[in-house]
Amino acid sequence: MKKIICLCAIILSGFIYSEDLDFSKYTSYLSKEISKGNYPGFVTLIYKDGEIIFSDTRGFSDIENQTPLKEDSLFRIYSMSKPITGAALMILVEEGKVSLFDPVEKYIPEFKNTKVFNKKNKSFEDLERPITLLDLATHSSGLTYSFVDKGKIKEIYDQEEIYPYYFLDNVSLERPAIKSYPSVCSFSEKVASLPLVHQPGDKWTYSIGMDILGCVIERASNQSFGSFLKANIFDPLGMNDTFFEVPESKQDRMIDLYAHKKGFKEYGLNTPESKSKKNKLFLIDPKEKSFFFQKASIEDGGSGLVSTASDYLKFATMLLNKGSLNGKEVLKPETVSIMTSNQVEKKAKPFKFDSFGMGVTVGIALDSKKMRMKRGNDSFFWGGAARTSFWVDPINNLVFVNMSQVLGSPEIGNKIEKLVYKALDL
Repeated sequence: MKKIICLCAIILSGFIYSEDLDFSKYTSYLSKEISKGNYPGFVTLIYKDGEIIFSDTRGFSDIENQTPLKEDSLFRIYSMSKPITGAALMILVEEGKVSLFDPVEKYIPEFKNTKVFNKKNKSFEDLERPITLLDLATHSSGLTYSFVDKGKIKEIYDQEEIYPYYFLDNVSLERPAIKSYPSVCSFSEKVASLPLVHQPGDKWTYSIGMDILGCVIERASNQSFGSFLKANIFDPLGMNDTFFEVPESKQDRMIDLYAHKKGFKEYGLNTPESKSKKNKLFLIDPKEKSFFFQKASIEDGGSGLVSTASDYLKFATMLLNKGSLNGKEVLKPETVSIMTSNQVEKKAKPFKFDSFGMGVTVGIALDSKKMRMKRGNDSFFWGGAARTSFWVDPINNLVFVNMSQVLGSPEIGNKIEKLVYKALDL
């Protein structure tokens, strides 16, 4: 781990916006967060009414050398991989190769014997019903993450090395930074042998469900997961900078990954060096030798992709356009409507809020006012662990993409949303 020197300047690499819009409060806020040492930099793209109305790049790809961040910089998007996996699943639904209501055991037979851990009596129970593909896609399957559960299942996941591709929870510890399984299906089969934290459909628990969907997609399509994504999503949309492993020809565009000392505290880890206020960010995956340069043994649909803000804008704009971009149809309009509408009952809604729904791998703002959001009702969204985020606001015909690269940093999502909508006078 390396201690990060204080910032002495903020580099503004790119700044484009419509003349009648004033984003100065938004950009000033981002600059302050960089100056305070909470973030190394940001790339922001906003698309509205058929065009990019705002493009801004500020800060650094690495803080020590103060190398300017660029709009085409490559980011580890972590859980923003999930909506892409969801779109891949919906392509197979359209083709009639899978149904959202199929039991997972149809594709991964080991899930037929999965047990459920009963916390009250510390026993293992049979499934009351099979886990479905929709359960996986809405985080209601009973699977979890090792950093979400704090009890017995975390202990089991740690023992069996059931981790996201690379996360703060396994930084600086004596475990590999990448999954220790030879394929996404061998990983899924191991997960099937481990207990769930609750019965399918009973609750909402953030989970590795999208990792498992990668195996389902492989077996239903008879292609590797990565090949399926490339042929059906990346190539049609011109997403030439999105992949599970960064090709050598593009590695110079990778940026450093940092962890904020706040994040170390949250996960019960000691910061590797000084805890002084001046040293908030710690380098954990240097751009010159990133783990994402290695061959990806597991093409991880939950947290494994690298992308650019521009590429992700193409994907999100395709969803805004009901499945098409630049004359290429990836999904039918009715399929996008299913993907981006609430698919869970009240007991399985995220955080049990009536105003917060869950589509196929995306969150839904059913009632934006109650959620204290500025975006319109039925907006959908997701984010990544290293502070990447996007939302699509169909009512206002708007797509927002923002990317930084810090694990465990202070939350700024609500603030930047308010500033964006203020600038847009919405």
